[in-house]
Formats: sequence, C-alpha cells, structure tokens
Amino acid sequence: MTLEQEVVHWKNMVRMYKFDHLTGLKQRHDFEVETMHKMTKQKFYLAMVDVVGLHAINREKGYAAGDALIKQVGYDLQQTEGSWEVYRIGGDEFMALFFDKPKDLDIENATCAYINSDKFEYFTDMVSTVDQMVTDKKNKLKRRRAD
Repeated sequence: MTLEQEVVHWKNMVRMYKFDHLTGLKQRHDFEVETMHKMTKQKFYLAMVDVVGLHAINREKGYAAGDALIKQVGYDLQQTEGSWEVYRIGGDEFMALFFDKPKDLDIENATCAYINSDKFEYFTDMVSTVDQMVTDKKNKLKRRRAD
C-alpha cells in the first residue's frame, strides 16, 4: 500500500468513526465530548428528537423505508431554525444544540423536547432530563392512541 493509499484509508476510518453512515451527522461520542466542553463555555438549548414508529415502518415497509425516515428526520432537524449542531446518537434518536430557545421544534414523525443548559451543572443530568421528557411525551401519545 502506498503512503497516499494509507492516508486515504485512515481518513476513511476516521470518517466512519466520527460520522453516521446514513445521515452524515456526527455520532454519540462527539456529542458527549463536544457538549460537555460547550457546557463550560456557554449556555445553550439541548433538544432530543426520537423518531416515531421506526420499528413498525421497518416491519411493514422494509428497512429502506425506515432508513429514509431516519434521514428525513435528521435533515429536518438540521433545517430547524437556530440549529447549531445535530448528532445521531442512536438508532432512532438525535440530539441538537441551539444557541437560542427553538421557536418551532415540531419535526414530522418525531417526538421532541428541549431544555436550557443553564439549569444543569452536570452533563449527565441534562441528558437524562431531556430523555425523560421525550419518554413522557411518547407515553402520553401512546395513551391517547389507546383511548
């Protein structure tokens, strides 16, 4: 392998590690490291977005349809006014940072919640709080559908 080929190989390895292959967004590791660093420097809003119905779509329409839904939600989140950084942190979960309070965080086919970082001293508390907010919203939706 030539030096040039080796450099290309390692650049591709870093890209695979840092960026989600489906959406092109940064992944969970960068989210955790970058957000903890940002918490010490400035205040921001942290939004969590969870894709609704991904497993059902994968079952009923196939994984290509599920992948398209994930890409669409990620794209929509990136296009949300004021979005600063967007990360795909799990199969159907995204996190986004906003400088200012999101004006319209209503992503189609997703459950969304956000919080202000200045209410938290610790990164883990901030993430678990917004995660619980999304879980509560999803549970309310499930109860409404069951009625």
